[in-house]
Amino acid sequence: MKKNYLYVLLVVLMILGINACALNEGEEYIPLAGENNKAGVSSNGPVQFDLSQVPLPKLSDYHFFVGPLKDQNPGYKVIPYAPASALFSDYAHKKRFVWLPKGTSATYNGDDNVFEFPVGAALIKTFYYDNVQPSNTTKIIETRLLIRKTDGWKLYDYIWNTEQTEAFLDTNQNGIFVPITWTENNVTRSIDYKIPSQTECVTCHKINFQQTGEQNTPIGPKPQNLNTVYNYGLTQRNQLEYWKRIGYIDSTLPNLNDIYSTVDWRDTSKPLDLRAKSYIDMNCAHCHRDGGHCDYVPQRFNFSNTDPYTFGICLPPLFNIPDNPYVITSGDADHSELMYRINTNEGSEMMPIIGRTIIHEEGVQLIREYINSLPNHCK
Repeated sequence: MKKNYLYVLLVVLMILGINACALNEGEEYIPLAGENNKAGVSSNGPVQFDLSQVPLPKLSDYHFFVGPLKDQNPGYKVIPYAPASALFSDYAHKKRFVWLPKGTSATYNGDDNVFEFPVGAALIKTFYYDNVQPSNTTKIIETRLLIRKTDGWKLYDYIWNTEQTEAFLDTNQNGIFVPITWTENNVTRSIDYKIPSQTECVTCHKINFQQTGEQNTPIGPKPQNLNTVYNYGLTQRNQLEYWKRIGYIDSTLPNLNDIYSTVDWRDTSKPLDLRAKSYIDMNCAHCHRDGGHCDYVPQRFNFSNTDPYTFGICLPPLFNIPDNPYVITSGDADHSELMYRINTNEGSEMMPIIGRTIIHEEGVQLIREYINSLPNHCK
């Protein structure tokens, strides 16, 4: 009996040792939801879809998730991720996932450029609110897909039904408003949440490098935004390290310490200027950078821009607003164009022009503190 016990214990230890080795070597073991689905255990997994048939009618048709769709429980190698700082979208919460076809990986393309993803790659982003009134429930509104086809990235929006059982492709592509009231941090707000039209999606999700022609592009998955630790449930790891370990990034990724990285703007332990620039990058730079929608104006808000003048400090704006002589009037937030635009809801003057319908109060306060902290030297 004792020998049998020792034999079983030895076998268990051997199995644990094998799994530990696999984890260290980054070969197979993925300690995430969906682990049991890698062999097709669940009826709605693993991920499977015909790229030539995309867009599919329903979100569930892609098999990104296992179990009830509203739970957003990712299938095998559908990897959750989060940028260091998130784009403000009327206080909506977001769940983000990435999936790559078997045997493919993304390539590093610069700290502040989106990875070069392979054909078939899918980026999934779900928008939802908690504590929705009157019943304090969670309500998912939309799931946006960016899927890389042979001729570039394609953008699709799936709108969730009232029962929260399925999301259906927005075939009209004109965008709709969804009334919603929710409570967060003891504050109750009511808005008409805007699901964007296809034209609005493309306005932000486009790039024209060196004026060679507009192409659709993701915004968030850049090395500078993912060089942070993420809690995967059974492990906490740097996201770039984790993506590389599971084969989602190839050997082109540089040393993580060499990547000039954004920070969480909410983290008050970080320097104020890094927090502010991280916030501005995520909320403004997809338009205000070389090749962006607002390429024609002089300011460049991408995090990698270290030139104070082109970043907006003491830079006269292209479109003048009375009493706001510079994009950023150093030391004087109340007379800065940037502060005025993020603190208004006037359609012709607000920034960003798409993606929000209300003012981000916390973001406004951050930028106010940042501008007022700068030496007052604009003339």
